[in-house]
Amino acid sequence: MQKKQGLWLATIMMLCLIVSSGITVYSYRQTHRYARLLSDAYAGALLTAMMQMEALGRNVDKAMICEDEGQGAVLLSRIGSDAAAVHAHLCSLPLSHSAMAETMKVCNQLQDYAMLLQERAQPALDDDSARILQQLSDTCAQLLTHLQSAYAQMLEKDMQFDVKQAYMLDADSAARPIESVGEMIEYPTLIYDGPFSDVVNESAPRGLGSGMITQEEAREIACRYVGESIEAGKLTQESGGPIPAWGVQVTQEDCVLQLAVTKQGGDVLWMFPEDADFSLKYGLEECKKAAEEFLSAHGYGEMHLTFWQIYGGMATLSYAAVQENVVLYPDLIKVQVRMDTLEVVGVEARHYLTSHTQREHLTPAVSEEEARGAISERLKNVTSRLCLIPQNGQEYLCWEFTGDYNGNTYFVYIDATTGRQRDIQQLVQTSIGPKAS
Repeated sequence: MQKKQGLWLATIMMLCLIVSSGITVYSYRQTHRYARLLSDAYAGALLTAMMQMEALGRNVDKAMICEDEGQGAVLLSRIGSDAAAVHAHLCSLPLSHSAMAETMKVCNQLQDYAMLLQERAQPALDDDSARILQQLSDTCAQLLTHLQSAYAQMLEKDMQFDVKQAYMLDADSAARPIESVGEMIEYPTLIYDGPFSDVVNESAPRGLGSGMITQEEAREIACRYVGESIEAGKLTQESGGPIPAWGVQVTQEDCVLQLAVTKQGGDVLWMFPEDADFSLKYGLEECKKAAEEFLSAHGYGEMHLTFWQIYGGMATLSYAAVQENVVLYPDLIKVQVRMDTLEVVGVEARHYLTSHTQREHLTPAVSEEEARGAISERLKNVTSRLCLIPQNGQEYLCWEFTGDYNGNTYFVYIDATTGRQRDIQQLVQTSIGPKAS
């Protein structure tokens, strides 16, 4: 009897041990999981801080060549916001405050100085203000470079942010990549007092044809658009929104295209291939020629190439309509060309169909020479042309000046009616092509 009781007791103890071990393992795994999630959140904060630093640098450069009081105030406000965001994200990291003190200080200085300049309400930066602002921006650029290098080291060595201590896991006092960044920067000593493609007109579409079409007519239009027989087309789901459209699928020999044909007018709203992974046989110039021949053949009229990108074996080319030598930026259309066959397989015409119409009053009241006097002398190698830009739901005739500053290309828009600056955009090179920001 005692032997049985001992056996039961041993069994119960073993079960308790197994359950306890299971709970311990589960708790450890949960703790490790939460620690990993928190470490990933810290990494996200660091990446966001670095992105804000890039935006800060662009806005400082824009402010350096800005000659308009209103635009200058907007840019200085953005600079202050960018600096505050960088400071906030770096403060959220588990870093030694003493190690990052100077870094935090320069962020505060940049925010304060931007606010000071904004309060002065000057149309342009004087030389001293520009020098101090550029000095602070250069320091942030150094900081960004070193942060990027430190983060690359962390990834290479599989290091994580410690969620319990004030520095990184697996890093001794002489090798803390992020914290050591502050020691590499030469901080300034300062003395001072205290591209339109995303803009869509939400009004009634102006570029649609007249009359309503049936689904069957939409199928015929889609097949003619891509150069296939009517048998290749199949009706799909219709779409609503500001521009209601019939859906059509067109099957080609080695590609299936999806199209939307507007119910009013029977215009192609968009077209895209189901699969986009083509080989790179032809270059950009051949793709440009193919796109322009396509646009001309489909009656889009005179078009001007604005930007381009390459991805998925396709060249995506953005064109704006042209009227009387004026580039109409609201009337944008994107064309995708296969780089293995030079066939057009993608079109995005929403902006074009929303905005396109014959414009009046495209004669500038301000001459090119007068408008040139409103841009900064710091902008070099300047060229100009007339254009129409969308802004705040309206359209403005502007002189577009393209020039270089600090190794970057900028577009400065001077209102051709008032002579005041309307916008500044920077040409940013990305891995897939240029874009305006």
